[in-house]
Amino acid sequence: MSDSSASVETKAVSPWRIVSWVCGTVILVSVFSCIVMAVLRSEGLREIKVTALDAELEPRDHSLPLIKQFDALPDYEILVRTEGLFRTNLGAKPNKSAQEGLTWRLKELIPVSEITSICLQDQDKVISDALVEVQITGPSVVAGNYRFDFQTEHSAELGVKSFFKTPVGQAISFAFTMAIVIVLLRFFSFFFI
Repeated sequence: MSDSSASVETKAVSPWRIVSWVCGTVILVSVFSCIVMAVLRSEGLREIKVTALDAELEPRDHSLPLIKQFDALPDYEILVRTEGLFRTNLGAKPNKSAQEGLTWRLKELIPVSEITSICLQDQDKVISDALVEVQITGPSVVAGNYRFDFQTEHSAELGVKSFFKTPVGQAISFAFTMAIVIVLLRFFSFFFI
């Protein structure tokens, strides 16, 4: 019997190959998870509708009978607070009751994941009175005497911005910027050498 037929050849895998597989897998999983996170964070707030549940409990500017009752109606105003203590004032609806519902439509989408609270207040010339503050926990939220209905929509632009706020997105952006700088330096070095 020959030894060559009985021996089994074993191939050793290079440690560099194992390291490259692990690194490649980590990169793919990281990019995939950031893309999934960007898709989940691509929902933006488009519209807010506020309805008073009981018109008798709405605030009044004054309670004088038969005198300027139209002016006595509240001046509702909405503030959207986002991360980093930023506030977006959606404007006021002066002298209107919210019994039939008041609607504020946003010009630009605000990412729902970045909104910390929505504040309904009665606008005043000096200091506005906060009536109720809510968080977006669903398509409709009831707090105090008010129901808030939120209309949202998904946006690829918000998803891309969200992706580049993640650490992997920032690393990709930095690497892309460095690659452009290196290419430009190499291009201009041909002219000066």
